[in-house]
Amino acid sequence: MLRQLYRQSTTCFTQTTRRYLASSYDDSFKQKSDPQAKNPSTKIPPHKDGLYFGQFTEEEYKEAARVIKEQIAKLEGEIKGDHNVRENIGKLPQFPEQGPAASQDSIKNLTDFFKQAIKLTGPITLSSYMRQCLTHPDFGYYTTRDPLNLKTGDFITSPEISSVFGEMIGIWYFTIWQSQNQPKQIRFIEFGPGKGTLISDVLKTFNQFVQKVSEMKPDVEVVLIEASRVLRLEQYRLLCNYEKDTFETTKEGFNRSTTKWGTIITWVDTEKDIKQDESQKLANYVIAHEFFDALPIKSFIKKEEGWRELVVEDTPTVLNTQLKLESGEHNLSALKDPTLDTEFHLTVSPKETPASMIPKLSKRYKDLPVESRIEICPDAELYTLKIAQLVDNVNSLGAALIIDYGVVDQIPENSLRGIYKHNFVSPFYKPGEVDLSIDVDFTNLKNLAENVVGIEGPINQGDWLHNIGIGYRIDQLLKQNSNNEATQDKIYGAYKRLTDEDQMGKIYKFMALLPKGSQKPIGF
Repeated sequence: MLRQLYRQSTTCFTQTTRRYLASSYDDSFKQKSDPQAKNPSTKIPPHKDGLYFGQFTEEEYKEAARVIKEQIAKLEGEIKGDHNVRENIGKLPQFPEQGPAASQDSIKNLTDFFKQAIKLTGPITLSSYMRQCLTHPDFGYYTTRDPLNLKTGDFITSPEISSVFGEMIGIWYFTIWQSQNQPKQIRFIEFGPGKGTLISDVLKTFNQFVQKVSEMKPDVEVVLIEASRVLRLEQYRLLCNYEKDTFETTKEGFNRSTTKWGTIITWVDTEKDIKQDESQKLANYVIAHEFFDALPIKSFIKKEEGWRELVVEDTPTVLNTQLKLESGEHNLSALKDPTLDTEFHLTVSPKETPASMIPKLSKRYKDLPVESRIEICPDAELYTLKIAQLVDNVNSLGAALIIDYGVVDQIPENSLRGIYKHNFVSPFYKPGEVDLSIDVDFTNLKNLAENVVGIEGPINQGDWLHNIGIGYRIDQLLKQNSNNEATQDKIYGAYKRLTDEDQMGKIYKFMALLPKGSQKPIGF
């Protein structure tokens, strides 16, 4: 990768710059070998005839030094790695920086953006590609549209299928609240709340049950971690009396309003904006539903020489089979699929990259055979630890549910996929217009968190919902609508979709994080 960067960047060097490089390296060696050499920090005097090193004018010398400094800074920026996906929206300079020759008009979409990036610096990391596809301020999937729109969206989540899903989670948090002696201060925190449907159903159910058992209503606050301004407005309209309650901006730059239940609701950009006062007995009830599956990953393959990172290259007309197909399905249908004919594809880095140290240093991947392919999500590890820190072990308060599409007791290999108009496509098809998703590595998340908090699960979604009592709730709804067969069919169809193993009941998992020493909660 670095060799590629150097080779391409040197094409921009002037002849003067090359001469400076050769001379400066020769001079540095002379200084090291000469015990009488002057302090290298002192200004290098001109040689005879007023030329630096006998070859350069002062103007040429300064210009060459400026170019070299820029190239080094650029390489250092590459080596430092990626930024947090939730911090990238509108806050950081987009990669690559546009040079004077690149006008804004030349970049009309992410395809143009990536072509320019690869042309200037060589192949880019897969995590950088995913990050820009999802959160680029002008062309990103989540920053420019509502992905859950029933008419134009690309997928439907469990809360949108049936409100019963959110009701079951609301009941679960109510039982946690009771088991923790009904704390008086509660903060519901949701990572990636979508349209706000889930937190709406959770709050509605939680408040209904609390009112039945307690005359003293707890002080409830809601915090939504949402970077998309488009989705923030959707959530505001659903959760608040938007005709009466204002959508204000605080001095910290957060958005704030009041929910229909009279509680303060705050929108923040990242998990770092959530403040935790350890002296305050506050129960954080955290929800992360289909949040981890959209985080950028790094992909690696094991070669005889060691682990090599898979990076994104631009090669028009290359048939991209990154979309994983089941064995026996590599037939003509795959070759005819236009979504596989993309302008970008994965290629193997010829040498180790800084990220190659991640699998190299992990015992988990040590015994994998050559040609093994793995996916690692550094962001998921950071978020898991942050969620674990929000659970209060000292006062035995708080809980978290992680609900997502993922695998247990296996390592994700080639799960990255695109979702477009409710179908799976190549992740390199129409960058910025296609949602990207991965299999969540629940085993890794569990291994990380269990040293900090208590863990229950992961357990299949269908089993968890049945353990909570979804069957009783569905029976109740069917009886209430006994005179409307169409409504009954809709209710039962949603129930089957959420719980059947061949639909969402098996592939989706529930995992709970609780204070150490907590009793086993319902559902697990």
